[in-house]
Amino acid sequence: MLHVLLQIAPIFALIALGFLAAKTRYLSDVAVKGIVEFGFRVAVPALLIRAMATVGELPVSPLRLFGAYGGAIIATWILASLATIVLLRRPAVDAPAIAMGTCFGNGLMLGLPLVIEAIGPEGATPVAFLVSIETAFLWTLATVHYEVAARGVRAMSLTGLGGILRSVILNPIVLAILIGLCLRFSGIGVPAQADKVLALLAQAAVPASLFGLGMALAAYRIRGEWASIAVLCVLKMAVYPAIAFLLAVQVFELPPVWAAALAIFTSMPVGNNAFLFASKTDKAVGSISAAVAVSTPLAVISVTAVIVMLQAAGYPIYASR
Repeated sequence: MLHVLLQIAPIFALIALGFLAAKTRYLSDVAVKGIVEFGFRVAVPALLIRAMATVGELPVSPLRLFGAYGGAIIATWILASLATIVLLRRPAVDAPAIAMGTCFGNGLMLGLPLVIEAIGPEGATPVAFLVSIETAFLWTLATVHYEVAARGVRAMSLTGLGGILRSVILNPIVLAILIGLCLRFSGIGVPAQADKVLALLAQAAVPASLFGLGMALAAYRIRGEWASIAVLCVLKMAVYPAIAFLLAVQVFELPPVWAAALAIFTSMPVGNNAFLFASKTDKAVGSISAAVAVSTPLAVISVTAVIVMLQAAGYPIYASR
């Protein structure tokens, strides 16, 4: 376990450096926004375009990956909704935000670097597929759940759902994946000089994402609500990945690399999108904000444990080779 911890320690060290830079005001708020936007809109898309443009023959249909992923989300969403009402004794309108927090992790800024570090470059392909549907699926599910909980089935708005889908289609990450796949399956590929530019930008994707994540974390606050935080962290970082891995192996029979990537991806801490949804609905904002702040440092332990268990079970862990 110590070996794996040492392998992923630099990733969390970059997050810590970003956190300290923002907390001590070494870098300004403008810098925080700039670094995060550069990672999200430029560096990570460059990485994903190269990854998808050069992807080889897929070992299985992505639909099997989506099946395991979607099944785990539905199961965890139901558990989170029940826990909100029964264990936490919170109103039903809080359940969509709590459930969103248990399923929407920091899969792009933290999950992608960790999967690549643990499994190797081949782990980027299943993560890219997951990222391409994550926002649309979870935001739509959460919006429908909230509308029903707050106003009943008849209050659902197709206009609101259409707005979500439009924003997803224009998302830089989704566009990058689509561009890469088009280049791959059209046979055009990436021209040599353009590939050099993309390669340089892609090298900045991991450090920019991790450093920007650390800077963004400095804005979150922990304000009590420890029962809600505990429920969010346990469901997000233990129950959800366990269900996803079980479905991946026992039901959808994913190849080892894809099953391991899914397990690591789903074990990520509570992500910023969950906080954005809570803020939009003004429900469970404090709980989600605190869960983001608490779950991210806890991920050092939980993700290490997931990788060690995968390694012990014989899965291809790049860090051990």
